[in-house]
Amino acid sequence: MHGTPLELEAIERDIPVEELKDEQHEKIEEVLEEMAMDFSIYSDTHSEYNKRQTHDMFTELYCNGYIKEKKQTLPYSKEDGRFLPDRYVEGGCPHCGGLSRGDQCDDCGKLVEPEELTEPYSTISGSEDIEFRETTHLFFDLTKFKEELRDWIKNAEPQPVPDSKFEEVLNAIDDTEPRCITRDIEWGFEIPVNRVNRRIEKEGLEVESLDADTYSNKVLYVWFDAPIGYIGFTRELFQDNDEWKDYWTGDAETYYSIGKDNTIFHAVMWPSMLTGSSTEETDYSLPHYEFIQEYLLAEDTKFSKSRGKGLSTEDALDMYPADYWRFYLARKIPRNHDTTFSWKDFESEINNVLNDTIGNFVNRTLSLTEKWFDNKAPAADLEQRDEEVVDEAERIISEYEKFFEEHKPKEALDKAVELARLGDRYLSEEEPWNNEDRRDETIHVSVRIIRALGVTLYPFTPETSEKIGGMLNTEIHTEEGFNEFVDPLLGGIESGHRLGKREILFEKIEVDEKKDAMEESEEDSFNDNTVSFEDFQDMDIRVGEVVSVEEHPNADKLYKVKIDIGEATLQTCAGLKNHYRPDELDGKKVTILANLEPAELRGEKSECMMLAAEDEEGNVSLLKSEGDIEKGSRIR
Repeated sequence: MHGTPLELEAIERDIPVEELKDEQHEKIEEVLEEMAMDFSIYSDTHSEYNKRQTHDMFTELYCNGYIKEKKQTLPYSKEDGRFLPDRYVEGGCPHCGGLSRGDQCDDCGKLVEPEELTEPYSTISGSEDIEFRETTHLFFDLTKFKEELRDWIKNAEPQPVPDSKFEEVLNAIDDTEPRCITRDIEWGFEIPVNRVNRRIEKEGLEVESLDADTYSNKVLYVWFDAPIGYIGFTRELFQDNDEWKDYWTGDAETYYSIGKDNTIFHAVMWPSMLTGSSTEETDYSLPHYEFIQEYLLAEDTKFSKSRGKGLSTEDALDMYPADYWRFYLARKIPRNHDTTFSWKDFESEINNVLNDTIGNFVNRTLSLTEKWFDNKAPAADLEQRDEEVVDEAERIISEYEKFFEEHKPKEALDKAVELARLGDRYLSEEEPWNNEDRRDETIHVSVRIIRALGVTLYPFTPETSEKIGGMLNTEIHTEEGFNEFVDPLLGGIESGHRLGKREILFEKIEVDEKKDAMEESEEDSFNDNTVSFEDFQDMDIRVGEVVSVEEHPNADKLYKVKIDIGEATLQTCAGLKNHYRPDELDGKKVTILANLEPAELRGEKSECMMLAAEDEEGNVSLLKSEGDIEKGSRIR
């Protein structure tokens, strides 16, 4: 939550950053809920619990001598009256000439130091009046943990990182240097200066006290408090009861599922933080295994001009149910190399596997049960062929469990699909429609396999599993401590058990049609929110002339502008400080909406609105009329 993009957007929108934090958190929660993602707790790193844990770990690291002061030379904006870390400063990239931030170039991806930027400017005010000043920051000395990290990476069981990342991590350990953990911004956790100093004095520690004035306007860097959120959330889950420690200390095993761009952080920096802040009472466990995913790349397809390449989660869910996406993505987890998403591949997986294999087997079996056995599980004396199929199903389930224990969800899902193929093949080979003598046994075993299928699919396609449970008139147990994997096959379904109402699990898809419909919808939606001609006539749009421009006393992004429209002078609060200097606005002919309902923006009256155009890059241009037209002239 303490990343600079959030604060910058809040500044741009002129709203409190905590309001934006809550807004973004709510949006993410909604998407996760629609994707049927379930967590013991889903919190955010700005919580009081995480603040407490962050201050605990910072205090231990500092008092153990792992954090030191160091001078830095950073860009300072005179107009903003502040230092400009990371994304707060932009300019030309010294390597490729593209747009670069104060930490990395967006175009070429190379790391960039702020002083390397050409023509740097503040992303807050747009000011180019920047100088480099010396400032003091705190650095976490990662070099102190090199030997422990090497030993952990080489000798821990299971191996903390996959073979493909082994050498990369060892090289990163060799290259570690002290890393800054504080920033000159307001958004973030304050540095617990008084707490640290009291600890130093109380215990007579041989470390330097912190100067309160030096760190009064600094906060802890987001990279420091963000991973601590793992522990902070656990504290929150248990309401700070000491039970949280059972999950993070002693024999606790912690598992991480991360993207490859977070490999070095989670295999070098985070273990160092855990090791350096451990105490006799709270000895943090190091990661036992890190599941590292490669990238899933977007197919080179443009769905719409407004969204560009790729597909948002919201659009994906509008097109197809969550279970379709969950199934496909779990089957295509890019673990060993980058994978490119393909619409045709997606269509094939849904139609040929989810529908034709899984859905077809379930539907055929249950429709025959309705037809021949009054929708009840038939009694059966299993013969050798039937027992062999049950044994094979139990072998598949055993392998399914093993793959989960080995952190291989894709392979586990493959086993669930194999179970469906086994049942479908068995049903086809036995031909109960032509072999009445074997009908009872075939349907009995097939229903039991459907039960097994419903259980094994649950982690991947929960809605589908619940439908299967409903059709079988039995519960798919998902609560903690309940073991579905018991003999007979997943608890079995007793003879005479009445089944539920059958329904179709899946439908075949045609992605080209859906994509075309989506693109047409994009085009059609252009005129969805129309206004009547009468409504337009009610808008008093005029030409006005700017007669004064002042700084807004309570908002960094706003000007207080007075505009003469001939018969009156109106005031507006305009968010133009990043786009126009006061002298560029003074005397300018502009287009305004003159009958806007008056409001107060940060304590100042705003009774009209200047009209402007904004492109996708965020460039703004005020609308103006051609020729020397009189102020007050109406636009019709």
